[in-house]
Amino acid sequence: MQVTPRLSSSQKNEVNIESVQIMRGIAAILVVLLHISIKGDQYGNDALKGFAIGGAGVDLFFIISGYIMCVSTANRNLNFGGFMLHRIRRIMPLYWLTTTIALVIFLYKPEIINTSGGETSIWASYTLVPNGSRYLNSNGWTLSYEFLFYILFGLIIHKGTYKAILLSSIVLLILVVTGLLFPSNEYSFNFATNNLYLEFIYGMGCFYLFNNKAIKPNAVVGLSLCIAGAALLASEVFFKIPNQEENRGWLWGIPMLLVFSGFLCMEGFIKGSTSVIKKLFLEAGNSSYSLYLFHPFTLSATAMCLKYMNMASNPYLFTIILFAVTVAAGYMIYLYVERPLVAVFKKKRGRAQTPRMQQS
Repeated sequence: MQVTPRLSSSQKNEVNIESVQIMRGIAAILVVLLHISIKGDQYGNDALKGFAIGGAGVDLFFIISGYIMCVSTANRNLNFGGFMLHRIRRIMPLYWLTTTIALVIFLYKPEIINTSGGETSIWASYTLVPNGSRYLNSNGWTLSYEFLFYILFGLIIHKGTYKAILLSSIVLLILVVTGLLFPSNEYSFNFATNNLYLEFIYGMGCFYLFNNKAIKPNAVVGLSLCIAGAALLASEVFFKIPNQEENRGWLWGIPMLLVFSGFLCMEGFIKGSTSVIKKLFLEAGNSSYSLYLFHPFTLSATAMCLKYMNMASNPYLFTIILFAVTVAAGYMIYLYVERPLVAVFKKKRGRAQTPRMQQS
């Protein structure tokens, strides 16, 4: 998912899509800003009050995931086991680390974890099984949706990427329609039929259209799409369109689809840029997973320190310090924790594959 040593050819192609890396950074930053606004409310200083638009970062992440699964599997001979093992090795070690840190905190002072309330499930936190309880790392809920998508996509990947796109999209669409036709209060049913799965379809659809040159790169068109998507999302939040969370698969997903498509259209322009801003957003994209998983801890600790120093009342100072500390911490964790973890699991995978390669 990020830039790491000894990349395979498919992973190099993935990383070289600079527009996607930048969007990863934007998505993570949006989520961080959303949670800063929540912290501001908790500390009574109105920092980023009403910044609900930040939640759309998750929707952008899901679209990116649908797209990247296609990029990373195209023209490769894969099976379900190998595909899922790679996903688990890439995603779970860092997540399990954050979950264990949260568990230690939870056992010592449970009220610090999931301050928004609700029962916390330890076993579900480690397995990502959606049972209606909160996870120790509150952001883990998105990984539950990711893995259901991975399972559906992986079950068909042996037939090739295009078949996986088609069949997994059909299954996901059937699930979403089922949820619309048969509303229920049962958590597992709602999880399996959530309209969020449309966003994975959006990402796979973008891969199909761009890969088959049905949509061609154009910087002007791309910028127009980005502006249209951002304006649509902002207007939905400003005019307080009802049930946005419940219908985010289209209310937030479609604006993010426009933004995503726009950035892909601008890939050539982005690659040719040497600006400092581009480099900063690329690094934010590289560290987006670390930032996404660790920022709840950093925000909480920094906010508590500011309160202790009587510096939590100023919303502007509160926002700037929380944002700067959180982004910097996420990048440090990416460099010194995430990348070494990925390297370790790559070496283990390489050793496991060597005997089979020799026998063939």
